[in-house]
Amino acid sequence: MAVLNRQEQPPVKLLLITSPPPHVHAAISVDKMVQVTMLALVPAVCWTVYLFGWNALRLVVVSMAAAVGTEALIRKLRNKPATLRDGTAVLTGLILAMTLPPTFPSWMAAVGAVAAIGLGKQAFGGVGFNPFNPAIVGKVFLTGAFFSHVTAWVTPSPWMAPFGSNPTTSPLELWRAGEALPGYGEMLMGYTGGTLGELSNYALLLGGLLLVAKGYVDWRAPLGFMGSVAVLMLLVGQDPLWHVLAGGVILGAFFLAVDPVTTPVTRQGRLAFGIGAGLCLVVIRLWGGYPEGMAYAILLMNGLTPLINRYLRPKKREVKTRA
Repeated sequence: MAVLNRQEQPPVKLLLITSPPPHVHAAISVDKMVQVTMLALVPAVCWTVYLFGWNALRLVVVSMAAAVGTEALIRKLRNKPATLRDGTAVLTGLILAMTLPPTFPSWMAAVGAVAAIGLGKQAFGGVGFNPFNPAIVGKVFLTGAFFSHVTAWVTPSPWMAPFGSNPTTSPLELWRAGEALPGYGEMLMGYTGGTLGELSNYALLLGGLLLVAKGYVDWRAPLGFMGSVAVLMLLVGQDPLWHVLAGGVILGAFFLAVDPVTTPVTRQGRLAFGIGAGLCLVVIRLWGGYPEGMAYAILLMNGLTPLINRYLRPKKREVKTRA
């Protein structure tokens, strides 16, 4: 039998292929992420309760309860394990409530929560499988079904609102009509007409910046969203800061455009998502029939997330080595 000389063997070529990120996943469970996000929303909820009292608290409680009940019922009917402990249904109900005006009817809020969980989440298999943000699905459903109620604005109690503010018109409607606009302070503190989220901008900023500082959300999506809104509005001769504070831009930037399930997985993808959402919002705000386009903008970008994940990712690189 011939003995093979090791020195005569051809060199072995190893082909290493590096794949796109993410490679390392942080040890942050769904439960933990939900808990931290809800804690970040607590200041905003407290502020809206301070402004509107019972109405704000009622809306939050009804929306969360309906979301939890819907998820429990659907999981039971499908003979699937209960998933209420992860808290995602509670968070969906809370965020949905933040997109509604304080005097929104309770039963309509419950219908929106049912649509959010049933159509936006469980219809696709539950948490982790939904392509669209469930709270946004509920908001869009309610806007289409009960538009007059979704746009029924009120301002805080007269003793809290500045003199001369309009109790029934949102800042964006005033802007569309060419009337006098509320200042930055009023927009930041919520002394205008709007949804719960639109009336707690300063509190949402505090919570959102905390999430970014602690590393729970990537700064690229919020920056891309708010930055693109500001730049595009500046290009068309509008006040960029005012338009960032108007509507649900801050709520969308820090609490909806960062959803890990319905947004891109790569860094450049998340930045593109934010920029695209800002572009969609500006187009809707300038030329759409309904000036508040945050929900539609994020819903559209949710639909584009698979394409962003496919095309905005680092190319694979082959590294040849010798053994």
